Amino acid sequence: MQIIAHRGAAAYKPENSLESFREAIRLGGNFFETDVHLTHDGALVLWHDYEFEGRAIKTGLLRDFPLATLKELSDILPPAANLNIEIKNDGNIYEGIERAVLNLLQTYPPQLKERILISSFDYPTLQRVRDLDADIKIGVLTRNFDVSTALALRAYSVNISVKRVNAEIVESCRKNNLKVFVYTVNTAAEAAAMSALGADAIFSDYPDLLSLKH
Repeated sequence: MQIIAHRGAAAYKPENSLESFREAIRLGGNFFETDVHLTHDGALVLWHDYEFEGRAIKTGLLRDFPLATLKELSDILPPAANLNIEIKNDGNIYEGIERAVLNLLQTYPPQLKERILISSFDYPTLQRVRDLDADIKIGVLTRNFDVSTALALRAYSVNISVKRVNAEIVESCRKNNLKVFVYTVNTAAEAAAMSALGADAIFSDYPDLLSLKH
């Protein structure tokens, strides 16, 4: 079972910062996850919430936010890294964010683009990603599991909460050649349970979780 560094090494450094991702790399991580928003001037910034210090990211400019960009993250990733880009786009507030992400990926070396996974909780966002790119890997973030959604998108994985995943869901994904990625797993006991359940990967704030004693 693989560990996906959730927003970098978020247990040790500020989440979604370059410092956090550098720490995850130092700890031996090779699969990373980040959240992406689109600023008013077209920058793809790494942040989880829709506001930064009380201001909506949508209406701001890159210079307004001391946030890392997706381009900066890609520049520091190891050559063999895998990256899950979660597009934050509830209610389609970022018109064109899908194309902006895919355009940036076109500048990546082919071997890196092949290891990119695009995820979102917003189904229309994922549908637009699929319409724009027939080959990119898609991870369906889901609060209410429905395998038909993943199949319609020709998804690679179902990304689901540790609080919601169960044996039936894992079995359904297995039958349909879908990977099961579980978030957010931060204890050794939870990791062991997810491994026993058959999860392919877990998202963790601790990239070194499997070597920790907690």
